[in-house]
Amino acid sequence: MTLIISEADFYQQILEVEAENNLPYKTVEIPLNDPKQLSQGYRRSMDICPGLNLLIDDYTLQEDLIVEVASGEPASQLELSFSLLGDNYDEKTPCGENFFSAHWHSGEAGFFRWRGGSRILKFDIHLDVWFFKTLIADEIEQLPQLIQQVMEIQDEVEYRHLAKTTPAMQNLTNQILNCPYQGITRRLYLESKALELIALRLEQIKGDTSKYLSSNLQPDDIERIYYARDILIKNIENPPSLMELARMVGLNDCTLKKGFREVFATTAFGYLYNYRLETARHLLETRKAKVTDVVRMVGFRDRSYFAAAFRKKFGVNPSIYLKGNHQNLRNSA
Repeated sequence: MTLIISEADFYQQILEVEAENNLPYKTVEIPLNDPKQLSQGYRRSMDICPGLNLLIDDYTLQEDLIVEVASGEPASQLELSFSLLGDNYDEKTPCGENFFSAHWHSGEAGFFRWRGGSRILKFDIHLDVWFFKTLIADEIEQLPQLIQQVMEIQDEVEYRHLAKTTPAMQNLTNQILNCPYQGITRRLYLESKALELIALRLEQIKGDTSKYLSSNLQPDDIERIYYARDILIKNIENPPSLMELARMVGLNDCTLKKGFREVFATTAFGYLYNYRLETARHLLETRKAKVTDVVRMVGFRDRSYFAAAFRKKFGVNPSIYLKGNHQNLRNSA
């Protein structure tokens, strides 16, 4: 049996805590629910100050644990993630290592998995882009180009830097996990330690000149990504979710998302979005359907949204496009 944690449920419980206290939450801890009572642990979220959040996952697992990542609004995200005990199978972050990630998150749902039979201890720092900008002030040019691109352009790119956790970093994470203070002293202590940890991590990436993500896709991975593309095309009216698609092709969602960007230079659903519009244009050009029917055939739910998307891509409303091609066909007859 596999245990499952839903981030959507986790954040719903946070909202409930806020409602009960009539205040924005500062710290919320949710225990792991194992019906068999074989595994135990908790997820703790701490809002240290606006724009800065700390997240701790601490579990002793007898079975695999899947964390379902909730969907949300598209946004730029910055994250430092430290694997202190155990291995995160899908994020490929071995124990004793950490990653710095900056990426434009499309808002799609996903998941990652930890293997059972061991203790898992993971510590994350999440930063809003505006908060990070206040930290670096006018020194953004010292950061790798991909990070600058994520922060300024909000493009479909990702920067991910994996490195060893140094003894100094390990000492700081231990101090954060074992903070002896309460109240305002605790908040200021955690904020200072988190900022120091961010500074040490930035020192590691400051000289990184990476312009593109390195590829570690295997031939079998690429074949599965093309298979995922085919599934989306065949199910244009009602496509599977990203998580469902990953399971259908036998990849984890992280590999599918990154691989799709490498192979097709866009996200899975960015590809589908473009394919839908190109298919709609073809249907209108050949007058095989009315606009209302085309909206349904290519999987859009709202005609006005479809019209806006079509106009943005092709520079003309679909109804005018249809009439224009109809007139061209008559003139050429």
